Amino acid sequence: MREKFADEGEAMTEARTKAAQLRAGRLEGAAMTSADREELQAARKLTDGFPVLAALDEWAKARKLTAGKVIAAAESWAAKNGKVEVRVKVETVVKEFLKLKTAAGKNVASDHKHSFALIVSDLGQFNVDAVTSRQLDAWLAKSENPVTRNTRRKRLVSVWRWAQRKSYLPRDGRTEAEMTERAHEPAPIIGIIDVATWHKVLAYFEERHPDYLAALVIAGFCGLRRGEVQEQTWEDISTERRVLRVTHGKRGTPARRMVPLCDAALVWLARCKGEHTGPISPAFALDRIRLYSRRADPAFELPENCFRHSYISHAVAATGDIPRVSLDAGNSPKEINRHYRELVSEEDGKAWFAVTPE
Repeated sequence: MREKFADEGEAMTEARTKAAQLRAGRLEGAAMTSADREELQAARKLTDGFPVLAALDEWAKARKLTAGKVIAAAESWAAKNGKVEVRVKVETVVKEFLKLKTAAGKNVASDHKHSFALIVSDLGQFNVDAVTSRQLDAWLAKSENPVTRNTRRKRLVSVWRWAQRKSYLPRDGRTEAEMTERAHEPAPIIGIIDVATWHKVLAYFEERHPDYLAALVIAGFCGLRRGEVQEQTWEDISTERRVLRVTHGKRGTPARRMVPLCDAALVWLARCKGEHTGPISPAFALDRIRLYSRRADPAFELPENCFRHSYISHAVAATGDIPRVSLDAGNSPKEINRHYRELVSEEDGKAWFAVTPE
C-alpha cells in the first residue's frame, strides 16, 4: 500500500530514508512506513532500554502461563509479596529484635545468646530481604545435632517473622526462614535410676555434700527441671500445706504450679543443714550433683535429667494418674504417654516416694 504525505518536504524526507535503507541492503526496513517507525520508537520507549524482542518474548510466555491474564497475575504476585519499605542487614534486625524483646521484659537475649551471636556472625552482613531459604538451610546444616539445628531454626523464624511485621520483609506469605527444613529429632532417651540407687545417692549427699541435699530432694521427689531447681527458695516450700510452689519454669510449658511434697521429701528437707531461707540450691546444683556422683567411690552413673525422668516414671507407676502427674510435672499428658509409661512397676513406683533415711 502506497503511503500518502501531507506536504512535499515530508515526502522527500521519507524518500531519502528509504533510499539509504535500500543502499544498505535493508529491504525490510525500506518497506516500513513512518507509522511503523513511530510505533517501534514508542515500543522502545515503553520497554525503557530493555530489548523490544526480549520484552515481547517474555510477555508471550507470561501470557501463555496465565491464560492471557498477565495483569491479574502480576497484581496477585505483588499483593502476595508486598513491598519492602527499608532494606536493612540481618545484624541490624537482630539487634532491634533483641532490644525490643528485652524492653518488653522477655529474656530472649540472655536465654539464647549463643544462637543469636552465631546468626549475626555468619549472616549479619546480608540484607535480610535478600537471604534465601537455601542460604539459611546451609547455615543450619552446620549444626550436626538435630535438636540444636531445630533450636536455631526457631530463632531464625522468630527474627524473620518479626522483620516481616516491621516491613523489613514482604508482609504477606511465608518468610524464607519458615521455608527451611526442620530436622527429624530421634525420640529422647529416658534415663532413670532405680529405687536402690536413689536411696544411696540421697544418703551420700547428706553425708558428703549436704549443701546440695535440698536441691536433690526437690529434683527427685518433685520432678523439677534443672532451671526450676535453680530458681527455688525455701520460701516456696510450705510444710503445713505440704506443697512446693514453682513460679520460675521453662517457657512454653505449664510451669507455674503447686507440687505435692510426700512424707519422705519432708523428712529429707528437715534434715537439710543451715538456715532455711533464701535460695535452696547453690549455683549449677544438678550439674555438680552429677559431677560429684561420678567422683564418688563407688561412683554413681546418673543419666542426664535422671531425677525428673525418674520422678515422672515412678509417679505414673505408683498412681496410674497421668493427668495428675502431668500437672505436677508441668508438662502434657501426651508427653507422658509417649515417653514414660510402663518403665517401672507399681511396687517400685510407690517405693520411690517412701525412701527415707535409715
